[in-house]
Amino acid sequence: MTLTFKNLGTDVAEYKVVTRNEVSTQRNTRTAIAPNVQPGDSDSYSTQSTLSPDTNYASVRYVMGSKVCVFSTTFIKLPGAGGVKVPKWNRTANSEGGAVCTATSRATNLSTYAWAAEFTMK
Repeated sequence: MTLTFKNLGTDVAEYKVVTRNEVSTQRNTRTAIAPNVQPGDSDSYSTQSTLSPDTNYASVRYVMGSKVCVFSTTFIKLPGAGGVKVPKWNRTANSEGGAVCTATSRATNLSTYAWAAEFTMK
């Protein structure tokens, strides 16, 4: 999966690792996550969970002063009728301290289930 974080605010957004899932995401990235994202800039990186080819997830946290955004996105292929696996994507954006956080995701290749997620913070 490809993740893009966009800083829509007026302060530098700092990437922070706090939880076990955030540590796993950091370890699973193929390119380093930028420690800071300037206002108006973005950072993109790809990650792949080692759990299963049918499962992928990412959990990241960004901080701007007292504002905090915690983003999460998951993908799983669930068994469906006739043994066909059905893809399911989820995403969440939790905010603290008055932050405005959004998370969106979309499939980029339906035959491989490749997907992208975009996280924004203001």
